[in-house]
Amino acid sequence: MSRRKRRVLWVLAALGSFVLLVVGLFALNGLVLADRQTPRMRHFADMPVAPTRSAPGEVTFISYNIAKGFAHKGGVNFESREIVEAKLKRMAEVLRAEQPDVVFLSEALTELTPCDIDQVAYLARECGLPFVATGENYNLGLPFYRVVGGNAVLSRTPLTPVANFDLAGRQPFWVSKNNRRALFVSVEFGGKPVLMGALHNDSFDMRNNAVQMQQLLDFIGDRPAILAGDFNNRPKDRSIALVRDSGKFVGEFDGAPSFFEGKRAERLDYILVPAGWELIESRVIPDDTSDHRAVVGRFKVK
Repeated sequence: MSRRKRRVLWVLAALGSFVLLVVGLFALNGLVLADRQTPRMRHFADMPVAPTRSAPGEVTFISYNIAKGFAHKGGVNFESREIVEAKLKRMAEVLRAEQPDVVFLSEALTELTPCDIDQVAYLARECGLPFVATGENYNLGLPFYRVVGGNAVLSRTPLTPVANFDLAGRQPFWVSKNNRRALFVSVEFGGKPVLMGALHNDSFDMRNNAVQMQQLLDFIGDRPAILAGDFNNRPKDRSIALVRDSGKFVGEFDGAPSFFEGKRAERLDYILVPAGWELIESRVIPDDTSDHRAVVGRFKVK
């Protein structure tokens, strides 16, 4: 065999080994290192807790889809850390001004190697909400170069992990688009444990969205629960009707638009609490930092 042929074979073997290594690391990250169905709990004990505007016996919630802090520009292009942090700073100002007790986040990134900032931790610290739970919807990339995102709950009081389970229609781990899980934690209100679910449901197939909602209702059963987040369903759509007709929740099932894209202005985000609680205030914050407006709900606890 000539020297030239040996050189070509060596190059091909090296390229093949490199491709196998990358594929192996990708599979390792997605199958082993991804925290698929376990809520990740954190407590930032070194930070002061922000004041609340809730009166005794009341609780104030915010639901906010932060659109990944607009860190992803498409393909393999990402914004700089400085630009994303400026966005997050504005989002934190919006949240902090409301002095909430609990914030539900959707489309929140905890890792993005090209733009290295934990969006959930940043907002928790800026808002003075030290108890944090996150649930992965996707974990895509290599162990040292990846994007990790999903739902989160920020709270001024301790949280107990419950589940971060797959919703109907979930795709294999290498598909990040429209892959959904539901993050559930438990917290005490009125001296009793209450489930809290942070949601970001199917945005493409409304029939599957309704299947997901029924799955959530079956999981909750007869337990008191709060559902908040991006339901990706309008007030008259099937999923919202399922929740309303169950008789287990109160809240504003209609209301001002919370999502804006071009000429679209739709209500997609909700905060729904156990039946028997009293809705005191519900409104949408008029700030366009994200394509979703933050929804505020203040309730009197039963």
